[in-house]
Amino acid sequence: MMKLIKWLFALLVLALVVAVVVAWTMPADVAWRYIAPKAGPISLVGVRGTVWDGHADGISVFGRDLGELDWRIDKAPLLSRRVVADLRIKGADIDGSGVLERTGSGRIEARDVRFRVPAALFAPALDIPSLSLLGAVTGTFSKATFADGRVSDAAGTARWTEAGVSGSAEARFSDILADFASRPDGSIAGTLADDGRGDLAVEGRFSVSPAGFDAEAFLSARNDDVRVSEALRYIGQPQADGSSHLVIRGELFKLF
Repeated sequence: MMKLIKWLFALLVLALVVAVVVAWTMPADVAWRYIAPKAGPISLVGVRGTVWDGHADGISVFGRDLGELDWRIDKAPLLSRRVVADLRIKGADIDGSGVLERTGSGRIEARDVRFRVPAALFAPALDIPSLSLLGAVTGTFSKATFADGRVSDAAGTARWTEAGVSGSAEARFSDILADFASRPDGSIAGTLADDGRGDLAVEGRFSVSPAGFDAEAFLSARNDDVRVSEALRYIGQPQADGSSHLVIRGELFKLF
């Protein structure tokens, strides 16, 4: 009986060692085959490397190609039931990086996030088919926590650089700035303003929640700029003083 117990114990240790070795060296493409059915709108192609340090030639969300993905997962936090991943997405016109951590309770934290996306990405939300958005939006936030469909501890900034429109009207603007932070109800709210250096004056606010987004801004031309005034004819509702009142409401999926 004692010999049988010893053999069972030895087999258990061997199985544990094999499991650790397999997990430690598991190819990323093998792991992705098991994860993919549960990944929802996220799709990866050209997966290689290991679970802990890998690369995907392409990542897409809701069918939108974002570029290449690199990740590195720390092993030590796993001992305390935490998954900490350093992620980087790099595409032709999209760049993003940050650290994601999933705790044992299911809470997700994002830290040191930086992003750069084309302004055209927001065109579906604005729904102005006669104009195309030019330039890029860059931003950063130091931390954000996601739990039970709510966002907390979030604060950051964004900047629309080389801002402008083309199409039925052509105009270039000064940079548009945004500051945002999470609210007690789990949504994110912020303000919009121009940097004061160009011929487009902007003053507005916005909010984003799981239910959707809404934004409101007053736009006007400085220095009687003709091109800006012409562009404002296609944006929002004209006001008596020559400015434009822009109101946007919609669902987040419109951005994808």
